[in-house]
Amino acid sequence: MKKYNVIYCDPPWDFKGGGIYQDNGRKDRSISNEYKLTKTIDLKKLPINNIADDDCFMFMWVTDSHLKQGIDLMESWGFRYSTVAFVWLKQYHTGNNCYNVGRWTMKSTEIVLLGLKGKPLKYKKAKNVKAFVEAERTKHSVKPNEVRKRILELCGDIPRIELFAREQKEGFDVFGNEVDNSIDLSEYYT
Repeated sequence: MKKYNVIYCDPPWDFKGGGIYQDNGRKDRSISNEYKLTKTIDLKKLPINNIADDDCFMFMWVTDSHLKQGIDLMESWGFRYSTVAFVWLKQYHTGNNCYNVGRWTMKSTEIVLLGLKGKPLKYKKAKNVKAFVEAERTKHSVKPNEVRKRILELCGDIPRIELFAREQKEGFDVFGNEVDNSIDLSEYYT
């Protein structure tokens, strides 16, 4: 069975209260209308540790409201939290910063946590990869391709997979309920 040295993921977090977000300032929508949400307890049951090679990076998207769940999930999959790898400043096509309604303050950023399994630093290819990403926010939950490019720049051309993918991206195997999967996760349960 194939193993990966980079796992890139954007878990379909279950937001309390249905996860209301603002769509370009026009109206409030429920995240559950965009994609199937999954409870953290169910995400933890996935055999992600079994698809990870002994030395593996994990790049996990989280919103600030899911920071604790992200670290807990990462640890349940066999990774230790290391740092915030990337911070995405969301912008409109005009270049102006995009602010979304949050529970406490208006939000304009999303973060990517970095987790490590084993000693993957031997794969590190660059020391000058910038954490701060300024990129346009397009459709809900679509992440900027710039982050994938920076992961490749940082880690090199090693086996990588995108979990919970919504479309195929060059150089990444994929797993998700909206794409033709590159792997069958059921084969990784032990």
